[in-house]
Amino acid sequence: MKILLAAVLSLLLFGNAQAKETTFIFAHINESIMPIQRGEKYEDPLDDFLRQKGLGEVTGGGTAQSANGKIEWVGVDIELVDIEKNLPVLIHKLKELGAPKGSFFEYTLKNKPFKKYIHNE
Repeated sequence: MKILLAAVLSLLLFGNAQAKETTFIFAHINESIMPIQRGEKYEDPLDDFLRQKGLGEVTGGGTAQSANGKIEWVGVDIELVDIEKNLPVLIHKLKELGAPKGSFFEYTLKNKPFKKYIHNE
């Protein structure tokens, strides 16, 4: 909810005048937590950090469940400014927030898909 309100407020105040080119990054976080916990642990603090530094924003998140309803892992959608410069900053922040081993990013750069682990696997 906090992310949605921040996005709406940003659009109302600034429109697209301050839009920077970003790269969409999907963060696959290898942790079995409920959606509200995902927001509190990852989405909200990461969004605050990215916006304060002018590095991008969190645009969404999700939860992967098995057929029996058990949460397998969670995901966070991120728009990152200057991925080549700021991906190391994003990696450091997710480690700081507690992203466990096995967590990784997926993104496409120049029409080539990439998968980058948050921890050196």
